[in-house]
Amino acid sequence: MQVANLAEVIREAIEETSVAFFTTDIGIKAGPSVTTSADQPYVPPQADVTAIIAFNGIIEGGLHVSAPFHAAVALAAAFSGEEIPSFNITAKDAIGELANIIAGAVKSRICDDQINLTPPQVVVGRDHQIGYTKPLESTKCYFRSDEGPFFVEVFYRRY
Repeated sequence: MQVANLAEVIREAIEETSVAFFTTDIGIKAGPSVTTSADQPYVPPQADVTAIIAFNGIIEGGLHVSAPFHAAVALAAAFSGEEIPSFNITAKDAIGELANIIAGAVKSRICDDQINLTPPQVVVGRDHQIGYTKPLESTKCYFRSDEGPFFVEVFYRRY
C-alpha cells in the first residue's frame, strides 16, 4: 500500500469510527487531518489524557486518542453511557476501550491478520508529551465536539 493510500485508509477508519460513536451524543465534528513523513520532526499536540495502543506486524507503531481532561470525561461518559463527574477509573477504561475500537477499525482496513494490537495504556497528566525513539510517519485526525477537542493519531513505520 502506498503512503498516500495508507494515510487515507487510516483517516477514513478513524473518522468513520469516531463519528459513528459520538455524532448524536456529543455533537462531534471532524476537523482537519494531517499526515507527516518520517523525516519531519514530531511535535505532539498538548493533551491531558492519552490512550495508547501499540501495533506490530506488517507495520510497526500505534495509535493515540488524546484530549484535555474536560473533553476526555465527556468522551468517556458518551461512550460508556454513564454519568462521569471527573476523570476516574471508569473514564480511564472507557477512553482505553475507545482507542481499542478505533485501532481495531484501522487494523481491519489495513490488513487484519498481519497486525497485532497491545492492550490499551492510558497516560494522564496535564500537558504530558509522548515521544518516539524512531522516525515514524503519522496521520492525525482532529475533532471538535460540543464538550471540547480531541485527536486521534496513528504513527507507523512500514517494513
